[in-house]
Amino acid sequence: MSWIGSFSIRIEDLATQPVNPALWISLGASVSGCLMGITVAFSASAIADMDNDYFVKPPTVDQKMWFSAMPALVSLVSGLLFGRLVNLIGKKHSLMLSAILYFTGYSVIAYSKDFILLFVGRAITGLGLGLTCLSLSPYISEVSPTRHRGKFASIMQLQIQVGILIINMMGVFYLQFRWSAMATSCIAIINLVFMAIIPETPRWLVSKGRISEAEKVLFKLMQQDNDLVQEELEVLQRERSRTEGSGEDIGTVPFSSAQNLKPLLIMAMIMIFQQLTAINAVLSFSNNIFHDLGMETPRICTAAMSAAFLLFTFGSASLTDKAGRKLLLVVFAILIAISLGLFSLADFLTSQVHAIAVLTLALGSYVFSFSMAWGCIPWVLLGELFTVENQGRAIAIVNAVNWTFNFLTVYTWPLLIHVMDAKWVFLAYSLCMLCGAVFVGTCLPETRGLTLYQIPDLFASNYQYVTVVHRVNVEDSSRQSSRSRGGTPGPSPSPARRGGDNPSPSPARIINPSPSPARSINPSPSPARSINPSPSPA
Repeated sequence: MSWIGSFSIRIEDLATQPVNPALWISLGASVSGCLMGITVAFSASAIADMDNDYFVKPPTVDQKMWFSAMPALVSLVSGLLFGRLVNLIGKKHSLMLSAILYFTGYSVIAYSKDFILLFVGRAITGLGLGLTCLSLSPYISEVSPTRHRGKFASIMQLQIQVGILIINMMGVFYLQFRWSAMATSCIAIINLVFMAIIPETPRWLVSKGRISEAEKVLFKLMQQDNDLVQEELEVLQRERSRTEGSGEDIGTVPFSSAQNLKPLLIMAMIMIFQQLTAINAVLSFSNNIFHDLGMETPRICTAAMSAAFLLFTFGSASLTDKAGRKLLLVVFAILIAISLGLFSLADFLTSQVHAIAVLTLALGSYVFSFSMAWGCIPWVLLGELFTVENQGRAIAIVNAVNWTFNFLTVYTWPLLIHVMDAKWVFLAYSLCMLCGAVFVGTCLPETRGLTLYQIPDLFASNYQYVTVVHRVNVEDSSRQSSRSRGGTPGPSPSPARRGGDNPSPSPARIINPSPSPARSINPSPSPARSINPSPSPA
């Protein structure tokens, strides 16, 4: 499994890896993702325990559905409430607040004596869930070097799968849900400690005018390379100037402009299709699903499925920066559609042996396909597509859409299974994923290899569409190029370079050139702007 090894960093190389500071910072922040995974999958084993709980009466079907769907419903509201808060206090303090909410919510669940307090606790954890979704992906994207951004942002999904595996393993060992809640409260404390140690993102600090603090953080991220620090700081200040409309030719872009609405609509649709994979319904009712399929040990099957999700997520972390976001989403949307179709086919088969064989194939294909693309890439894109001034509002709206469909899929799943045959439900979701493959293939531009400053210009109305070739250069050559210019910052062909992210001499190929002036992505002193100017004329 070479793709697993490609994500790993050998111990002896830790001292020389140029991306180590960002890696450790991302790992520390992504403990919030572990809490997300626990919260999403908490109901799978908790509902079964409630039937035998001393204080809580056996739950009704409606109570089970509301307990499972409560975090999604509250996250929908909290996403809209906390959007501006994230921009105001920063990603770091937002993640610290989410850790406090997780601790409070799971403490309430652990000591609750009736369903009212259980619902209150789940609602508080839903607030933390919504705030984490708003903050974690942008945080990791903003501290990651461009050429490793997809890989680092995949750490979030990796930690989500770790959290799901943890809560399911607690179910395997029949740990009562109150003890599971107390253990999760301890993880929330660990998350709070990590977030108190790691820094705020340089992008947010510069946007608030705290230049000296941003420079100190960049100095750590760039491993004390002053040339790279000054170049990155220049790019962030240029982005701030664009936001304030001070001196830049493009000025301030309104939130209602096409440049902001296009990525917003695309990102909202991608999140809808992520929910139409039925992943959260499968996670919430996994024990019931395996029991209905005739498995004698549904808890062990659920834990095995979680372990498979975790294993395959390693592969996605490596492929995201190699194959690109768009290609992976399209290919694995088709594979998910095929997997859901196999679930439907198994229900038509009369032979139990054949049905179990098809179900096993469908489940393995489904877990593999979701983990390789649709589990992590939507979160990678969420931290990439929006400008810093509109990021809070845009991500709040996208998360509201995401959690709306999360709630609908989780809440309606048992109802649909009851009203319709399971085969028709799986078939309907399969057709939805085929539509998702078509949408991504036609509407989503590739962002691989572009800096966060460049990506928003892909959606400008006068931007000529380009196909971006992946750009990964050796850091030593980029540093040598910088020092050959005297080591001084200032306008250069690659002002957005971070940790060896210097674009290659010919990263873009223009498709359908038009007489209209080309849109500027990478600023240069000349009036005409291009993605990556080369010494030879275009």
